[in-house]
Amino acid sequence: MFASQYPPPLNPPRTTGQHHHKETIWRILLDIISLIILIAIAVIINFVAKPFTRGFFCSDTSIQYPKQDNTIPTSAAVILSIGLPIIWMWITEICKQIYFKIYEKKMYMTYVEISYLRAIFVYPLVRNLYILTVIFFYGYLATFILTEIAKNFVGELRPNFLAVCQPTYNCSAVTSLSQFHSYLQYESNYTCQNTDDSAVRDARKAFFSGHASAIFYGFVWLIMYIHVSWSWRHLGIVGHLFQVGIAILAFYIAYTRISDFQHNWYDVLVGIIVGSFIAFFTFKFILDWRRYTPQFLPYIVSSSPRTSPVFQPGHGDFSFSNSYNIDFIKKITTIFFVMNNSNSVRRFSPSKQQQQHLNDSTTAMRWIQKPLVAVRSLQSTTQEISLLKLIFDGFSILLVFSPWLIFKYLVKPIRRSFLCSDLNLYHPKPIKTAVPTWLLVIYAVVIPVIIILCSEGVRWYYLVRKRAAPMIYKIQIRSTIYNISQWTGNLYISLVVFAFAHGVNSFLTNVGKVSVGRLRPHFIPSCFNKFSYTDFCNDPNQWISNYTCIGESSTVLKEKDGAYDIRQSFPSGHASTAFCGLMFLALYIHKIWRYRNIGLFPYVLEMGCFALAAYISITRVTDHRHHPTDVLSGAILGSVIAIIAFHYMIKSFKQSILSQVGDGQRNKAVENDNML
Repeated sequence: MFASQYPPPLNPPRTTGQHHHKETIWRILLDIISLIILIAIAVIINFVAKPFTRGFFCSDTSIQYPKQDNTIPTSAAVILSIGLPIIWMWITEICKQIYFKIYEKKMYMTYVEISYLRAIFVYPLVRNLYILTVIFFYGYLATFILTEIAKNFVGELRPNFLAVCQPTYNCSAVTSLSQFHSYLQYESNYTCQNTDDSAVRDARKAFFSGHASAIFYGFVWLIMYIHVSWSWRHLGIVGHLFQVGIAILAFYIAYTRISDFQHNWYDVLVGIIVGSFIAFFTFKFILDWRRYTPQFLPYIVSSSPRTSPVFQPGHGDFSFSNSYNIDFIKKITTIFFVMNNSNSVRRFSPSKQQQQHLNDSTTAMRWIQKPLVAVRSLQSTTQEISLLKLIFDGFSILLVFSPWLIFKYLVKPIRRSFLCSDLNLYHPKPIKTAVPTWLLVIYAVVIPVIIILCSEGVRWYYLVRKRAAPMIYKIQIRSTIYNISQWTGNLYISLVVFAFAHGVNSFLTNVGKVSVGRLRPHFIPSCFNKFSYTDFCNDPNQWISNYTCIGESSTVLKEKDGAYDIRQSFPSGHASTAFCGLMFLALYIHKIWRYRNIGLFPYVLEMGCFALAAYISITRVTDHRHHPTDVLSGAILGSVIAIIAFHYMIKSFKQSILSQVGDGQRNKAVENDNML
């Protein structure tokens, strides 16, 4: 794409105040032509191609759901999936342009060659907006085309197909079992009485969900853009709060496709996977954002000279600037490095003859054949923390937990229709719960917090005993600067990220519960006090939409385990909470408990975390509280959130470095330093 495959050079020329990329007008024209071709293909597939005409069985209850209006119309989904990312990116790029124009003067300019003798200069704002917009629409059109191809070739019937099609074959009049299970072919056995051909054609395009694929493409792209572009250090987890809000909106729209009887759950799941994968692929590989500066797309050029070692490809050594002195070259003998043709890490110990060559920096560095692996600083370091960041962190935690409480206790689930012959809803009422809510909180919240507290305390004692220099956090409040110990800083990072992960998990879980409104396995006995299929259902094909459960009240607050709770089955809150907390704890143990003298004990604890989370999830099925798919989706949701949150925590985690102690003590400390 235009200017996206040509990152700025490491040492650009400094003859002028601006530096340039060279592009041709043909690249722009080819980009536009490619988009026009994709748009033409998308229009043909959507309006001209006809889906595969699949038959059905009268015994297939998955296509007998009633017809309902869309909660999120197609036009609204298109506007959200395109408009929100485009507007967000444009506003961000304009703000970046204003910021860099105020504080910096040297910017990368794009030199577009119109002809052999004519060229124009393009500002970074125009170049970045062009790159982002063109590649975004390329991926969006690719997602739409793949979705429509699958819809037309598979031709899966929507859950409300019979209500939309109105077939001439009356399944209610079937009396024999052979006719009830016979396959009905289109035009041979039935035709649709609905005269709206577009609605009937759309009813044959269930797999996979176009709403889910389009929304998740646009929103996953936007989440990744925020992750790499919003790098202001004072924001804290506010950027992640926006990402969570976008993800919640995407999941809500996907959930409505199930509650509106437009798609089966696996249609939505495949749409989520396809849209997310294409967004990740286009953003990482086509946009190729990793090849740019931390400002995401290059705006400025630093005028300071390079003082770090630069690896010279093809020469096998390093070149140093004049700022490196002989003392640094002598200290380089204490670092770890990897030798050529060797996978083991070992200490570099030069001989007496080799020691004589340390006066020459180039000769000394030729002993190192590969880039450095790790450097042990011999002095303690400090990390500045902004008070504004702490305020934003607290504000973000509050914003996550407040909507969760609203969805849990105030927002009532949708009233989902059901088939009276659905035997999955006739399970007996739960007498007792194997893992009640208070015990779940102990397992998934209290125990991980206690283990994290103890682990950080042990690490702090270990560093003090090894005479190590910890990381010192500095925070300035007005004119006073406070020093915060590493134990307090690391503990703050761990607990804040852990709380944020639980808040996000609870929020997403309750959004799914109220937007899907899936009925629990014991719904009919709990709602109507009917325990037998013959006592409740007269017509096997009867759909019940307008109903009121026993004990259902019109109060504002939802009662726990009441009439509203039996309509909140998907996803399992116990499973998502257990896997979120215990998966986070297992990852923490695996990363932090690296001391060699404890052997396999950390792995035993990790397996215990997984086993406990699995046990809690399985009890929700055996207690007739959830369907197996509810538990599986809750486990996946909690695990994904825990993995993402822990990855962010490790990025922010400040690890200690060894201080300059005696040679013997330092060598012993290095050998035993597996917890750092």
